[in-house]
Amino acid sequence: MTKCRILFIAALCALGCAAALKAQTYDPANNLLANGSFDDNDDPLNHWIYAFDHNRHYLNNHQYVSVVDDPSSMRKSVLRLDASVHEVCINQGVQVYSAPIRFDPKKKYKISLSARSVGTTGGTGPKCRIYPIGYRWHPKAVKSNNPAFGDLREAVRFQPIYFKNVKTGEYSFVPKQWKRVERVIPTPGRSELQQTHLENCDWLMLKILALDAAGSDAASGSIPRGYCNPGYLYVDDVKIEEIGLADTVGITKGASTKGFDGKSWSGSGDGKKPFVPVGGPRPVRKK
Repeated sequence: MTKCRILFIAALCALGCAAALKAQTYDPANNLLANGSFDDNDDPLNHWIYAFDHNRHYLNNHQYVSVVDDPSSMRKSVLRLDASVHEVCINQGVQVYSAPIRFDPKKKYKISLSARSVGTTGGTGPKCRIYPIGYRWHPKAVKSNNPAFGDLREAVRFQPIYFKNVKTGEYSFVPKQWKRVERVIPTPGRSELQQTHLENCDWLMLKILALDAAGSDAASGSIPRGYCNPGYLYVDDVKIEEIGLADTVGITKGASTKGFDGKSWSGSGDGKKPFVPVGGPRPVRKK
Protein backbone atom coordinates (compact mmCIF):
# COMPACT_ATOMS: atom_id res chain seq x y z
CA MET A 1 0.00 0.00 0.00
CA THR A 2 1.48 3.30 -1.06
CA LYS A 3 2.03 6.21 1.31
CA CYS A 4 -0.49 8.39 -0.56
CA ARG A 5 -3.16 5.73 -0.22
CA ILE A 6 -2.49 5.41 3.53
CA LEU A 7 -2.83 9.17 3.97
CA PHE A 8 -6.07 9.18 1.97
CA ILE A 9 -7.59 6.40 4.09
CA ALA A 10 -6.49 8.15 7.29
CA ALA A 11 -8.18 11.38 6.15
CA LEU A 12 -11.41 9.52 5.40
CA CYS A 13 -11.32 7.88 8.84
CA ALA A 14 -10.80 11.24 10.54
CA LEU A 15 -13.70 12.74 8.62
CA GLY A 16 -15.94 9.83 9.56
CA CYS A 17 -14.93 10.06 13.23
CA ALA A 18 -15.63 13.79 13.33
CA ALA A 19 -19.08 13.31 11.80
CA ALA A 20 -19.87 10.43 14.16
CA LEU A 21 -18.72 12.42 17.19
CA LYS A 22 -20.96 15.35 16.28
CA ALA A 23 -23.91 13.01 15.77
CA GLN A 24 -23.34 11.43 19.18
CA THR A 25 -22.89 14.67 21.12
CA TYR A 26 -25.64 16.77 19.57
CA ASP A 27 -29.24 15.86 18.91
CA PRO A 28 -31.50 18.75 17.79
CA ALA A 29 -34.58 17.00 19.15
CA ASN A 30 -36.16 18.76 22.14
CA ASN A 31 -33.94 21.81 21.65
CA LEU A 32 -35.78 24.92 22.78
CA LEU A 33 -33.36 27.05 20.77
CA ALA A 34 -34.07 27.50 17.09
CA ASN A 35 -31.01 27.23 14.83
CA GLY A 36 -28.71 26.10 17.64
CA SER A 37 -26.37 24.50 15.10
CA PHE A 38 -26.22 27.58 12.81
CA ASP A 39 -27.31 25.61 9.76
CA ASP A 40 -30.30 27.67 8.64
CA ASN A 41 -30.02 27.67 4.86
CA ASP A 42 -31.50 31.15 4.42
CA ASP A 43 -29.72 32.86 7.33
CA PRO A 44 -27.13 30.96 9.41
CA LEU A 45 -27.45 33.58 12.17
CA ASN A 46 -31.24 33.44 12.26
CA HIS A 47 -32.61 33.50 15.84
CA TRP A 48 -29.37 35.03 17.16
CA ILE A 49 -28.89 38.65 18.24
CA TYR A 50 -25.58 40.18 17.22
CA ALA A 51 -26.36 43.76 16.10
CA PHE A 52 -26.59 46.30 18.94
CA ASP A 53 -27.43 49.72 17.54
CA HIS A 54 -28.51 50.89 21.00
CA ASN A 55 -25.11 50.20 22.60
CA ARG A 56 -22.24 52.51 21.60
CA HIS A 57 -19.64 49.96 22.72
CA TYR A 58 -20.99 47.35 20.30
CA LEU A 59 -21.98 49.44 17.26
CA ASN A 60 -19.57 47.44 15.07
CA ASN A 61 -20.15 44.11 16.81
CA HIS A 62 -21.93 42.62 13.78
CA GLN A 63 -18.74 42.96 11.75
CA TYR A 64 -16.99 40.40 13.96
CA VAL A 65 -19.71 37.72 13.97
CA SER A 66 -20.02 35.10 11.23
CA VAL A 67 -20.79 31.46 10.50
CA VAL A 68 -17.92 29.56 8.87
CA ASP A 69 -16.60 26.06 8.26
CA ASP A 70 -13.86 25.01 10.66
CA PRO A 71 -11.21 23.37 8.46
CA SER A 72 -9.15 22.03 11.35
CA SER A 73 -11.98 19.81 12.59
CA MET A 74 -14.05 19.54 9.39
CA ARG A 75 -17.08 20.92 11.21
CA LYS A 76 -19.54 22.70 8.98
CA SER A 77 -21.42 25.91 9.84
CA VAL A 78 -20.01 26.96 13.22
CA LEU A 79 -20.34 30.33 14.91
CA ARG A 80 -17.14 32.39 14.88
CA LEU A 81 -16.59 35.40 17.13
CA ASP A 82 -13.64 37.31 15.70
CA ALA A 83 -11.68 38.85 18.58
CA SER A 84 -8.45 39.05 16.55
CA VAL A 85 -8.26 42.85 16.85
CA HIS A 86 -6.32 43.70 20.03
CA GLU A 87 -8.42 46.76 20.93
CA VAL A 88 -11.64 44.74 20.61
CA CYS A 89 -10.32 41.65 22.38
CA ILE A 90 -9.05 43.52 25.44
CA ASN A 91 -11.95 45.96 25.79
CA GLN A 92 -15.56 45.12 24.96
CA GLY A 93 -15.01 41.82 23.14
CA VAL A 94 -17.48 40.31 20.68
CA GLN A 95 -20.90 39.06 21.83
CA VAL A 96 -24.06 37.32 20.67
CA TYR A 97 -27.33 36.46 22.40
CA SER A 98 -29.71 33.65 21.62
CA ALA A 99 -33.25 34.72 20.81
CA PRO A 100 -35.51 34.79 23.91
CA ILE A 101 -37.30 31.58 24.87
CA ARG A 102 -40.02 31.16 27.48
CA PHE A 103 -38.76 30.51 31.01
CA ASP A 104 -40.70 28.68 33.72
CA PRO A 105 -39.14 29.21 37.20
CA LYS A 106 -40.62 25.91 38.34
CA LYS A 107 -38.76 23.96 35.63
CA LYS A 108 -35.16 22.82 35.27
CA TYR A 109 -33.12 23.41 32.12
CA LYS A 110 -29.92 21.89 30.75
CA ILE A 111 -27.73 24.11 28.59
CA SER A 112 -25.01 22.48 26.49
CA LEU A 113 -22.68 23.60 23.72
CA SER A 114 -19.39 22.83 21.99
CA ALA A 115 -16.60 25.38 21.64
CA ARG A 116 -12.95 25.94 21.01
CA SER A 117 -10.67 29.00 21.01
CA VAL A 118 -7.54 29.62 18.97
CA GLY A 119 -5.15 32.56 18.71
CA THR A 120 -4.35 34.47 15.56
CA THR A 121 -1.02 32.61 15.31
CA GLY A 122 -2.47 29.24 16.25
CA GLY A 123 -1.67 29.42 19.96
CA THR A 124 -3.86 30.29 22.94
CA GLY A 125 -7.00 32.15 21.98
CA PRO A 126 -9.33 34.52 23.79
CA LYS A 127 -11.25 33.53 26.89
CA CYS A 128 -15.01 33.74 27.08
CA ARG A 129 -18.01 34.44 29.24
CA ILE A 130 -20.93 32.18 28.43
CA TYR A 131 -23.89 32.27 30.77
CA PRO A 132 -27.71 32.16 30.71
CA ILE A 133 -29.69 35.24 31.73
CA GLY A 134 -33.26 35.45 32.97
CA TYR A 135 -35.32 38.41 31.77
CA ARG A 136 -38.53 40.13 32.79
CA TRP A 137 -40.72 42.48 30.79
CA HIS A 138 -39.77 46.13 30.48
CA PRO A 139 -42.51 48.19 32.20
CA LYS A 140 -43.29 50.01 28.94
CA ALA A 141 -43.12 46.96 26.68
CA VAL A 142 -46.08 45.65 24.74
CA LYS A 143 -46.13 41.98 25.70
CA SER A 144 -46.01 39.47 22.88
CA ASN A 145 -44.77 35.98 22.06
CA ASN A 146 -41.84 37.38 20.10
CA PRO A 147 -40.26 40.14 22.19
CA ALA A 148 -37.54 42.43 20.90
CA PHE A 149 -34.31 42.81 22.85
CA GLY A 150 -35.42 46.22 24.11
CA ASP A 151 -38.71 44.81 25.43
CA LEU A 152 -36.91 42.93 28.19
CA ARG A 153 -34.92 43.77 31.30
CA GLU A 154 -32.20 41.61 32.80
CA ALA A 155 -33.35 40.07 36.08
CA VAL A 156 -31.06 37.11 36.89
CA ARG A 157 -27.56 36.21 35.77
CA PHE A 158 -26.80 32.54 36.24
CA GLN A 159 -23.31 31.17 36.88
CA PRO A 160 -21.01 31.05 33.83
CA ILE A 161 -20.36 27.83 31.96
CA TYR A 162 -16.79 26.65 32.49
CA PHE A 163 -14.64 24.40 30.32
CA LYS A 164 -12.10 23.36 32.98
CA ASN A 165 -12.41 21.75 36.39
CA VAL A 166 -12.10 25.12 38.12
CA LYS A 167 -15.68 26.38 38.41
CA THR A 168 -14.99 29.95 39.53
CA GLY A 169 -13.72 33.17 38.02
CA GLU A 170 -14.88 35.94 35.73
CA TYR A 171 -13.64 34.19 32.58
CA SER A 172 -13.72 30.68 31.20
CA PHE A 173 -10.61 29.26 29.52
CA VAL A 174 -11.58 27.47 26.30
CA PRO A 175 -9.26 24.76 24.90
CA LYS A 176 -7.93 24.79 21.33
CA GLN A 177 -9.67 21.50 20.60
CA TRP A 178 -13.46 21.17 20.51
CA LYS A 179 -14.98 20.43 23.90
CA ARG A 180 -18.62 19.99 24.90
CA VAL A 181 -19.82 21.33 28.24
CA GLU A 182 -23.15 21.68 30.00
CA ARG A 183 -24.82 23.42 32.94
CA VAL A 184 -28.16 22.82 34.66
CA ILE A 185 -30.19 25.76 35.95
CA PRO A 186 -31.42 26.72 38.42
CA THR A 187 -28.80 25.30 40.76
CA PRO A 188 -29.82 23.28 43.81
CA GLY A 189 -29.31 24.89 47.19
CA ARG A 190 -30.39 28.33 46.03
CA SER A 191 -31.72 30.70 48.64
CA GLU A 192 -35.24 31.96 49.18
CA LEU A 193 -34.20 35.36 47.85
CA GLN A 194 -32.71 33.85 44.70
CA GLN A 195 -35.95 32.00 44.05
CA THR A 196 -37.96 35.21 44.34
CA HIS A 197 -35.80 36.72 41.59
CA LEU A 198 -36.41 33.67 39.42
CA GLU A 199 -40.15 34.06 39.90
CA ASN A 200 -39.89 37.44 38.15
CA CYS A 201 -38.37 35.93 35.00
CA ASP A 202 -40.47 35.28 31.91
CA TRP A 203 -37.73 34.74 29.32
CA LEU A 204 -34.34 33.07 29.04
CA MET A 205 -31.42 33.99 26.80
CA LEU A 206 -27.86 32.70 26.46
CA LYS A 207 -25.03 35.21 26.20
CA ILE A 208 -21.77 34.25 24.46
CA LEU A 209 -18.92 36.74 24.80
CA ALA A 210 -15.35 36.39 23.50
CA LEU A 211 -12.71 38.61 25.08
CA ASP A 212 -9.39 38.39 26.86
CA ALA A 213 -9.07 41.41 29.12
CA ALA A 214 -6.34 41.06 31.72
CA GLY A 215 -8.72 41.93 34.56
CA SER A 216 -7.75 40.68 38.03
CA ASP A 217 -4.64 38.95 36.67
CA ALA A 218 -3.12 42.29 35.72
CA ALA A 219 -4.20 43.81 39.03
CA SER A 220 -2.34 41.05 40.88
CA GLY A 221 0.75 41.56 38.76
CA SER A 222 0.82 38.01 37.38
CA ILE A 223 0.59 39.35 33.80
CA PRO A 224 1.30 42.83 32.40
CA ARG A 225 -1.50 45.30 31.80
CA GLY A 226 -2.58 45.49 28.20
CA TYR A 227 -1.84 41.81 27.64
CA CYS A 228 -4.37 39.61 25.85
CA ASN A 229 -4.61 36.72 23.40
CA PRO A 230 -6.39 37.96 20.26
CA GLY A 231 -8.01 35.24 18.21
CA TYR A 232 -11.24 33.43 17.45
CA LEU A 233 -13.91 31.73 19.55
CA TYR A 234 -15.80 28.98 17.72
CA VAL A 235 -19.15 27.71 19.03
CA ASP A 236 -21.43 24.99 17.71
CA ASP A 237 -24.43 22.85 18.59
CA VAL A 238 -25.96 25.06 21.28
CA LYS A 239 -28.86 23.38 23.02
CA ILE A 240 -31.31 24.24 25.82
CA GLU A 241 -33.54 21.44 27.09
CA GLU A 242 -36.29 21.32 29.67
CA ILE A 243 -35.42 18.34 31.88
CA GLY A 244 -38.09 18.31 34.58
CA LEU A 245 -39.10 20.18 37.69
CA ALA A 246 -36.62 22.43 39.46
CA ASP A 247 -35.22 21.27 42.77
CA THR A 248 -37.20 22.59 45.70
CA VAL A 249 -35.79 25.45 47.74
CA GLY A 250 -34.67 23.98 51.03
CA ILE A 251 -35.91 26.35 53.71
CA THR A 252 -34.92 25.35 57.21
CA LYS A 253 -35.87 27.03 60.46
CA GLY A 254 -33.55 29.94 61.14
CA ALA A 255 -32.34 30.10 57.53
CA SER A 256 -34.61 32.79 56.19
CA THR A 257 -34.14 36.55 56.12
CA LYS A 258 -32.89 38.06 59.36
CA GLY A 259 -33.95 41.31 60.92
CA PHE A 260 -31.77 44.10 62.27
CA ASP A 261 -31.52 42.28 65.60
CA GLY A 262 -29.79 39.35 63.91
CA LYS A 263 -32.66 36.97 64.62
CA SER A 264 -34.44 35.01 61.94
CA TRP A 265 -37.97 36.05 61.10
CA SER A 266 -38.95 32.42 61.59
CA GLY A 267 -36.79 31.93 64.66
CA SER A 268 -39.63 32.06 67.19
CA GLY A 269 -41.67 29.04 68.05
CA ASP A 270 -44.84 30.23 66.31
CA GLY A 271 -43.01 31.23 63.15
CA LYS A 272 -43.68 34.94 63.71
CA LYS A 273 -41.02 37.57 64.16
CA PRO A 274 -41.36 39.22 67.57
CA PHE A 275 -41.48 42.99 67.53
CA VAL A 276 -38.34 44.60 68.93
CA PRO A 277 -38.45 48.41 69.12
CA VAL A 278 -35.62 50.34 67.53
CA GLY A 279 -33.46 52.15 70.05
CA GLY A 280 -33.60 55.94 70.24
CA PRO A 281 -36.02 58.63 71.40
CA ARG A 282 -39.43 57.32 72.29
CA PRO A 283 -42.61 59.31 71.94
CA VAL A 284 -43.84 60.77 75.18
CA ARG A 285 -47.50 61.51 75.74
CA LYS A 286 -47.94 65.14 76.61
CA LYS A 287 -50.03 65.91 79.68
